[in-house]
Amino acid sequence: MVSLENLIKDIAKTELIYWQDSYSKTSQGSVLRIEPDEKRHLYLILDKTIFHPKSGGQPSDKGKIVDSDFEVEVKKAMLKNGVVIHWGKSKGGEPKVGEVTCEIDWNWRYLLMRRHTAGHLFDHCLASATRKRVETTDSWLGDECYVGYKGEAPSNSALEEAEEKANRMIETGAPVKVSAVSYDTLIEHVPDAPNIFRLPRSSTYRIVEIEGCKPIPCGGTHTQNISEIGGLKVTSTQPSELGFRVYYEVT
Repeated sequence: MVSLENLIKDIAKTELIYWQDSYSKTSQGSVLRIEPDEKRHLYLILDKTIFHPKSGGQPSDKGKIVDSDFEVEVKKAMLKNGVVIHWGKSKGGEPKVGEVTCEIDWNWRYLLMRRHTAGHLFDHCLASATRKRVETTDSWLGDECYVGYKGEAPSNSALEEAEEKANRMIETGAPVKVSAVSYDTLIEHVPDAPNIFRLPRSSTYRIVEIEGCKPIPCGGTHTQNISEIGGLKVTSTQPSELGFRVYYEVT
């Protein structure tokens, strides 16, 4: 079995292109390391990547890495100590160190962007409907997507009110801004973010802010405007170990 610790040894942190522009569908990069595994798949490390790894409740991007001599179908990307590791299967040719083109499955990425932005919006709308602060416990943006919350599940009427408010805001539209702040700034300006107690300690935090809503620390990809969500539909609620989960879909 390939050790990810050994795989990333002496490799610098990956430049994250998906943070610079979540709408980029292709990018260039240089393969720094290649390692085959026992399943006839490959691990590839690049100096920069467009592939968002599985993290923070967001599933990995999928797609391909190609050059003139080979193509690798990327099935998942993983993050280890700041290094993004791509894992996939060669579909022709022998992968080698050097310049390549990365191409993500845009339909999958854009669905995750819409779901992720919708999740943050629902945090705001649920707090508004219940007239109290909400605290998230976890989330998942794959199938079936949900946001987990601490405490007692709200009434059906509160959930309906939150859903209706979210859809009114989506119809009106509002920009989504991304910025980076220090820990002190985070605590000073976003002390009651829904996920504040789950954050690892870091010198810099990436903040996502929907206009009219409180900023939320988040490392995922989002739409530039909530109108791109299209619509939000709560499908069910289920109890969880720490509270409850709200399952939803974008429409």
